[in-house]
Amino acid sequence: MKMKLIANEKGLMCPNCSGVDFFQEGTMQDGLLKCKNCNQTYLIKNAVPSLTIAESDNYKSKKEITDFWKHLYHAAYKDHENFDDKDVFIDRLDNLEDLFHHREHLAVIEMPIETLEGKKVLEIGCGAGAHSSLFSLKGAKMTALDITLDRAYSASTKLNLLDDSGNSFGVHGDAEKLPFQENYFDIVYSNGVLHHTHDTEKAISEVFRVLKPGGRAVIMLYSKHSFLYWINLFLLRGIIMGGIFRDKKWLGRSTEWMSEDKQEVYNPETKVYSQKRLRLMFNKFDDIKIRKVGFIFEQIPLIGKYIGKICGMLTGYNESGILIYDKPWRNETQLELKLSRYIGFANNISAIKR
Repeated sequence: MKMKLIANEKGLMCPNCSGVDFFQEGTMQDGLLKCKNCNQTYLIKNAVPSLTIAESDNYKSKKEITDFWKHLYHAAYKDHENFDDKDVFIDRLDNLEDLFHHREHLAVIEMPIETLEGKKVLEIGCGAGAHSSLFSLKGAKMTALDITLDRAYSASTKLNLLDDSGNSFGVHGDAEKLPFQENYFDIVYSNGVLHHTHDTEKAISEVFRVLKPGGRAVIMLYSKHSFLYWINLFLLRGIIMGGIFRDKKWLGRSTEWMSEDKQEVYNPETKVYSQKRLRLMFNKFDDIKIRKVGFIFEQIPLIGKYIGKICGMLTGYNESGILIYDKPWRNETQLELKLSRYIGFANNISAIKR
């Protein structure tokens, strides 16, 4: 089949040379994209363009990151991944929004969720696609990007279930070399992802590049000054259990695995940040706001899970937590929500591109 020059209506960019014009063979469902400038070819499968460079900088590190998240995805979501009924999925997303409101989550506080109609929104590290799906339901034109191909497929499938117009779609790509044109998106959203990249500062500069002037970055990065880091991770796992003395990547190995399956692949990269450090990292942005959240009783060593179970009998659980946490999520108590503002593990960042 002969390749044809296509109109680039999705803001795509060649990660190899930054070219923005492509030839297409086949369709945007299954086919190929070839950069007009450098002739680099990219596969499209299941409506997901794979815009990555195999031999990119830090290839070994990125392969380790990709392998871990692929294994976690299959371990955590394999039993409840498929949605065939659109109405059932929408109902689950409505409940997820309720959960986010209760948790004072980034997705409904820093994210202008009620004003997303018609906005071009990029999610970096979309995972299985629950956040992107919720934003699409609110009318956003979603681009859901993940470094793990399977997760990009999953997100794309959910987005197509909600809206088959092609306005929202998945992309396989790298946060440190976003395959999108400059000044394209109204909002870039990323929840708990960029602290797992090899070069977080470079990823943030890419967020700045692809945002329109006046566009908003909505990003969560882990908090160094938090109960979970200093007590559970640094003191218990790092010092008492000796992780910090055995492995320079001890913090990555201590975080993220949430499946009950046996862990065989370990997270190679996790970073934590002070708010002072974050303000330096976002210094090209204006109107930088940082809000701390993310403390639950389960973070307390030894007894925390029992306290959580007792609280769950009183506060109840939200079944839609299974979309992102692999299990129904316990509604936090008001005490936990108040403590989160001081000792929470999540720095919620909102910043505007100059």
